[in-house]
Amino acid sequence: DAEQRIGGRTFADFRLGAMVRLTLELLQQAPQSLNPAKQRQLLLRGFKIPTIENLGGSNDAYECIDLCDNDLIKLGNFPPLKRLGTLLLMNNRISRISSDCFDPLPNLVSVCLTGNKLEKLADLEPLTRLKKLERLSLLENQVTKVKHYRPYMINKCSKSLRILDFNRIKDKERKAAGLLFAGERGKKLLEEIAPPRVAGKELTDARASETAKAGPSPEVIERIKKAIAEAETIEEVTRLERALKSGVLPEDLKLEATKEDKTAPAPMIVDA
Repeated sequence: DAEQRIGGRTFADFRLGAMVRLTLELLQQAPQSLNPAKQRQLLLRGFKIPTIENLGGSNDAYECIDLCDNDLIKLGNFPPLKRLGTLLLMNNRISRISSDCFDPLPNLVSVCLTGNKLEKLADLEPLTRLKKLERLSLLENQVTKVKHYRPYMINKCSKSLRILDFNRIKDKERKAAGLLFAGERGKKLLEEIAPPRVAGKELTDARASETAKAGPSPEVIERIKKAIAEAETIEEVTRLERALKSGVLPEDLKLEATKEDKTAPAPMIVDA
């Protein structure tokens, strides 16, 4: 068979099938080549890989790793790869970058994150700590539409950054970015456009997401149905029906539940 196989399946099978774990077997069998920049590259494109793992099995043998067209959501878990200079991550679903993501990759000079789901400037903080970064692309991410995105990145990233979103950074842009974020006024602007992530809030959001996935409890459903039966206007019925679909108890019903709990009689204790 002319086609390479992994576990009895061809690369075409992998690309047409479900998500594939980044195993040592896949690393050993994946195509490798010299790219136009004469870098030795490992091609892990289009396998629907959901998470970074086992890259230590590459033995730090590549200057470029291509992970485009996969299903990565959170970027992180890289092993020490001192040789790696170029990381290609186009067309994934990356919405988060772990704070220590690039610590094991000290010689990264080029990162392409085009076509992902990064939304906030605070999400880009790990990128700004790359000391040797020269080229960065975040095109087709929602974050590029945030006000002052380009001057923010020019100001926050290392002075080594020369090309942002395939546009060369001019000296006058760098000076303007420095002035924009200078002094107390600049500090205030930074706090406004790039507030730091709050760990507690993220945990709350994660729990809310888990609750939504699990669906509303029978008690919540019963309480909303009861409220619908007792509603006196069409608007009230519509609002409660929406709440029933979302599985989230409206605030007024939460207050009623709290009041009921407080007024409920205490259990009677009978001496034996």
